[in-house]
Amino acid sequence: MLMRYLLPALAIAAIPSAAYATTPAPAAQDKAAIQAEIWAKEQAIYAARGRGDISVYLSNTATDYLAWPPLRAKPEGNDGLNQTGRELKGKNQEKLAMNLTGFAVNGDTAVIYYDTHRTRRSDGTPADERFEVTHTWVRENGQWKVFGGMARATPIRTPR
Repeated sequence: MLMRYLLPALAIAAIPSAAYATTPAPAAQDKAAIQAEIWAKEQAIYAARGRGDISVYLSNTATDYLAWPPLRAKPEGNDGLNQTGRELKGKNQEKLAMNLTGFAVNGDTAVIYYDTHRTRRSDGTPADERFEVTHTWVRENGQWKVFGGMARATPIRTPR
């Protein structure tokens, strides 16, 4: 009876460790270069959005892109971005500062973390809005493309 349970466990243990190989971490200079490339793309997306142009974002989305913008009921894909583009038509006064807060990369997947501080909305209305953003990027056909993400209004933090 014991052998009935022990044999499958022994068979699994005998699988070569190569079957469980992990993606090696990139060298520090490669990680820095990938981070710089993706961060530049993020900044370009927001700069264009500030001019009322969502096309830069759309040109950087991966197949099956889905992200959850703040103040939206659920995650949205390119249809949501197109709706945002229609809402921004003629509105080009957004002022926003971005601050990179974290970055991780593993093979063809990277996650970037940053916060934003919007001081003027696209219609020119003064604002004092802060958001935390994470985007997951994948290398698709040799190009880094945003695959998913989530943004939220920065929560009020209590000291520990």
